[in-house]
Amino acid sequence: MSRYGDIKYGATGFEGGGRKNLLINGNMTVAQRLGQGLGTSNTGIGGGEGYPACDRWTYSPQASTEQARFTVSQDTASLGASDLPFTEAGIKTALKFDVTTAESSVASGEAGNIVQRIEGLNCSHIDINSDPITLSFYAKSDVKTGTMCASLYASSGNLSHVKEYSITTSWARYILTFAPDSDGTAFANDESNELQVSFALFGGSGLQITADAWSGTTGFKPVTSNQINFADNTNNNFYLTGVQLEKGPTATPFEKEDFHVTLERCKRYFYRHIAGSPYQRFAFGQAFTTDDCVFPFRFYPEMRGVPTLGTSAISKMGVSHDDTDQTVQSIDGTISIDTNTDGTQGASVKVADINGDPMTANAATLLMASNDADAYLEFDAEL
Repeated sequence: MSRYGDIKYGATGFEGGGRKNLLINGNMTVAQRLGQGLGTSNTGIGGGEGYPACDRWTYSPQASTEQARFTVSQDTASLGASDLPFTEAGIKTALKFDVTTAESSVASGEAGNIVQRIEGLNCSHIDINSDPITLSFYAKSDVKTGTMCASLYASSGNLSHVKEYSITTSWARYILTFAPDSDGTAFANDESNELQVSFALFGGSGLQITADAWSGTTGFKPVTSNQINFADNTNNNFYLTGVQLEKGPTATPFEKEDFHVTLERCKRYFYRHIAGSPYQRFAFGQAFTTDDCVFPFRFYPEMRGVPTLGTSAISKMGVSHDDTDQTVQSIDGTISIDTNTDGTQGASVKVADINGDPMTANAATLLMASNDADAYLEFDAEL
């Protein structure tokens, strides 16, 4: 048994034991923020941090002054039966960043990174003082080639470690092993962001460090001086998939898991409930007055932290006190989480100001889609 986990690897790869990949949705199969009326991509990405396509993968501009903008999608067109991610790992989806506005000049404090943050409960078994960590992934470009950077950021110690790789126009698997940090701060065993994986698309001189060692100065530093400006031309497209981060000095074959398993793991951080049918019932609740209602939601699995609530346009939703004829009353006010009842296992959603005051106080009621299959509620507890 290896000291790097209760896992045996043979000629065919993973043969059993515990989960080895510290990352979630590394093969980009789950994309709750796309589809069902939400489109196949998100445009204009780059003005601020956000999760544009595949779950758990955020785009993070460093300074908020970056010019670069992207259309981000869950891509399948780049992955045919003869492409390396499929032939080696059976992967059919990738995260695609299509440059739509070029970054003409990168200022000292500017950077653009594709990021996944790992909570301490999932990485605290790693001893940063003695354990190497290995990152493997598949990537390609349509046009731009040159030196790119991938990095680890240990938030407890506020230190970065950067590795370089050479991007080409063909799919390739890259393997980068990060040495331990003998002076590093142990990862906390909690729900906070303890370890961060970043793929830089560009980075300014103020964010550059030397490759292949933990930085001697504190702060998030995701690039070296060799990092190309991948966002310098609107012809540039970057593709990423099969991302795996594992304890130990060796990259093993990409760990496969069933789609529903990946989806459930993603729901700890983000869950979008899309109606899917015109009069979907989201929740059963109670009217407090003639125009105010509350609806309890339970979270399965438990969310990482107390979530924030998002919804589709309120006009897509309504409340009914008579389920027999699907009579839906419009909402003139707001939909919000009751902060007196919120938690990681559930929360109550308040709906204020029902049109026409049709409710009966203390009577049962339903939160529904209002003849719109694209209505949704979402709960967000991302790092």
